[in-house]
Order: sequence, then structure tokens, then C-alpha cells
Amino acid sequence: MGSYLAAQHARRSGDTTAAANYFLDAIAADPDNVLLLQQGFSYAVADGRYSDAKRIAERLADTDMNYSLPELFLVLHEIKGEHYGKALDKLQRVPDAGLNRLLKPLVQAWVLVGMKKTDDALVVLEPLRETPAFMPFLLNHRAFLLDYADDPRAAAMYADVAAADRYGSLRAVIGHAGLLTRQGKKDEALAVIAAASKRFPRAAAGELGGKVINSPADGIAEAFYSGASALAQESAAGLAAFHLRLALYLKPDFAEARLLLANLFEQEEQHEAALAIYRTVPDDSDVADQARLREVWVLNALNRTEEALQAVEILLQRGPDEVEVVAALADLLRQENRHDEAIAQYSRAIELSDDKPWSLYYARAIAFDQAKRWGQAEADLKTALQISPEEAEVLNYLGYSWVDRGINLKEAEDMIKRAVLARPDNGYIVDSLGWVLYKLKRYGEAVEHLERAVLLRPEDPTINDHLGDAYWRVNRRIEARFQWSHALSLKPTEEQAAALRDKLERGLNAAVKPRLTKD
Repeated sequence: MGSYLAAQHARRSGDTTAAANYFLDAIAADPDNVLLLQQGFSYAVADGRYSDAKRIAERLADTDMNYSLPELFLVLHEIKGEHYGKALDKLQRVPDAGLNRLLKPLVQAWVLVGMKKTDDALVVLEPLRETPAFMPFLLNHRAFLLDYADDPRAAAMYADVAAADRYGSLRAVIGHAGLLTRQGKKDEALAVIAAASKRFPRAAAGELGGKVINSPADGIAEAFYSGASALAQESAAGLAAFHLRLALYLKPDFAEARLLLANLFEQEEQHEAALAIYRTVPDDSDVADQARLREVWVLNALNRTEEALQAVEILLQRGPDEVEVVAALADLLRQENRHDEAIAQYSRAIELSDDKPWSLYYARAIAFDQAKRWGQAEADLKTALQISPEEAEVLNYLGYSWVDRGINLKEAEDMIKRAVLARPDNGYIVDSLGWVLYKLKRYGEAVEHLERAVLLRPEDPTINDHLGDAYWRVNRRIEARFQWSHALSLKPTEEQAAALRDKLERGLNAAVKPRLTKD
């Protein structure tokens, strides 16, 4: 029971490794408990402990026919060993329900390809056409399996994927270009890459000519990877990570799957786990640069700033003109309050960039502002808006800065309202709207927006302070003091804390309010 409770606590805390350890301990003490076996299997897979997962799956296959994932895992085990006949037999026991309506035909098709039954594989995939959400899998995997089998129909299938633009994928683009290159059609391959480059900016990375899929196991791993990518976009991080682990079971060197898995851990703030996986992405993979750059930000999130700076310097030695890396260095320097150095690096990134994105001007504007060089900050913010006029962050930053300085209040109100329309659930932006209304002495309206901002960002001292001020102006004095007291408990800066204590003692009319800033 202690191991089970510890496992549940680890699960709720998002600690996959600890949860797997404790569930396995609980299973050792109670080996016939189906509930423990189910959860232990899931966490063994999620933690990449495949031998434990196989052992548990074999027990579950005999005791629990309603839980199909262990049976599917045993099918994958047979495919990994190229035992295609056994895999096909075991696949018949997997029910045609839920996500299996997609996975089972894909797995079966690749097993049939492994048995040299390519036409049968194409027939098995056809029912996917009946579900619109499954069409990308149908189109992509028809092309992949024909390409793997060296079937002359592969080029036409890749062309079908490209024609159905919204169903395409970066992996299909690379596969198509690779096929054309092997056929001696290098110019056509480059045209495929160029046509896809706007949608898939990294399509040109890596060498052309290789196959995306080199075995039926690779093909099924690709299916799990594609499914995980879709699940990740639907905020189903746990299920996405599970599918990525299945992909990596079949194809351990699948760098793109490792990258996405680390991304998911990072989003879940499991930074140590994310860092460990990023570091397993080999330097010779097409996504190595992305992995190394994400390592920088994970180190930064772990407050290992010096290591993050060292990692950026190593990346700059490899590619001194990489815009993303130069911008990352600038961001780190800005966080360290090394504003002049950060400004210099942002300027270099802008100079190196071909398309001059708004985000670089916005980031440099923040550095200028923090360096007390408001004129240059304002100019960069205006440039960013010229490039992308409805960018909520820029509208909010410029509008709030004007409000904070007591200038251009009406224009600031219009800009911040546009930002709120774009990002209605961003507490900082909603706070900005409340604050501009406060500055315009429309206190009742200000209260309405500031109350919502506090609900969205209850942990922010500045927003709570703003609401306290607005309450004071509408004669809700007790509530005002409560908000100021609460803001004081939220670790404000020393300057903010002094102002809050003054207001708590003397009220707003006599207090001197310094400029308060938000991240």
C-alpha cells in the first residue's frame, strides 16, 4: 500500500520515473493485482523501461482482455524481432475500438509489407479514408510503404500528399525529395523542398537521398510519432509521450521522436528529464541543432545560467551566424541584466536575419527599456508593430509603457483593447487595460478588468496592487487594503514593497507610488 500511495503521489507530481519505480515495487508485493499491472505497464512504457513493460504485458494479456495496449505492445515486440507471422496472429486479438481504429490498420499494413504483400497493405489502409482525421495517415503511409518497398508508384503517392497540402508533413517532404534524389532528379527534389519551405522551414536541413523508412518497424514508429505530434497539439501530453515511447521502442535512434518527447517533458516542467533526453539526440541528426538550443533553455529553467551561457558559446563556435543562437545569447544576457551586451547581440541577430522578424525588435526594445533607454525602446516597439501590426505582446508592452508614463493614454487604450481581443485570457494584458482605464479616471470600468486580471494571474504582486488602487478610488477601502496586503505577500521588489507598506499605513491619497513593472 505504501508503494501504491507513493506511486500515485509521483504520478500527480508528474514524476514519471518515480511513479514507474513505485508501481513496480507494488506489483512485486501484489503480482496478481490487475489495477497495479495496468498502471505499472503504462508507467514502465512511459519511462522507457521496455523489459519491465513486456513482462507485465504478458501477464495482462492472460488476465485482462479489456485493456488492449499490452497486447499491442506484444505485437510490436514481434515486429521488432521481424516475426511478422506471429505479429499478424497477435494483432487479431487487438480490438477495433478507440484509437486502435487508426493504429491497427497502420500496424497491419506495415506487417504485410514486411511479408512482401504490398498490395494487401494498401487495401488494409483504405478504410482510414472513412474518417477525415485519419486521412493524413493514409496518404503519408501509402507513400512511405511504397517507397520502402521500392515500388514505382511511390512518387505518385508522394505527389498526392503534396497536392493535399493540409495533409502533408515534413517527413513526407523529406521522403519525396529523397526518392527524387535517388532517381537522379536532383532539381525536382530541390523544387519539392523549396515549395514546402514556407510551411516547413527546416525542410532543407540534412542530406537528401536517404529513405525516411528503412524497415517495417520504422514505418510503425513513424505512425506512433505522427500520432504523438497530433496528440501534443491537442494538449494530450501524457498520451503523446506514451506513443513516443512506443516509437522509440521500435526505433531507438529516432531523433525526431526524442526531440518531441523532451519538448513534452519541458512543457510539463520536468526539466531534468527533458535535459536527459535532449542530450541523447545525436549531433549528426537533422534535429541536433534544435536539441542543443533547447538544452540551453532547460539549463536556464534549472537556474544553471552559467552552464546555459557556456552551451550557447559552444553553439556559436559551431555556427557563429545562426540567428536563433545569437538571439538566445541575447535573451540570456538580458535575463542577467547585462543590458548593453544583450542589445549588441540583438542588433547582431537583426543584422544576420533575412526577414527581420518582429520578435527580435520586440526583445531588443525590452532590453533598451531595462537599460533606461526609452526612446530607442519605443522606436523598436513601433518597428515591431510595422512588421506585425496586431501582435498582442507588442501592443500591450507599448500601450502599458505609455500608460505608465502618463502619455498617449487614448491611443494606449485602443492598442491594449486590440491586445485583449487577441489574448483575452492573458492576465498581464487584461491588467494593462484595467490600468489604462484607471489612469483615465474611469475607476468603475478599471475595477471590472482588474478583478478579472487577478483571477487570471493571482500570483502577480503588481496586478494585485493595481486592483487595490482601483478599489480605493471607488471607496472600497477595506478591500483595497486587503489587496495591498496580499500583494505584499507575493514577493514584490523592494521598491514595490516600500510603496505597498506606505499605502497600507496612510492610504492612497498620501502615498507616493513608484513606477511598477511587469515581466
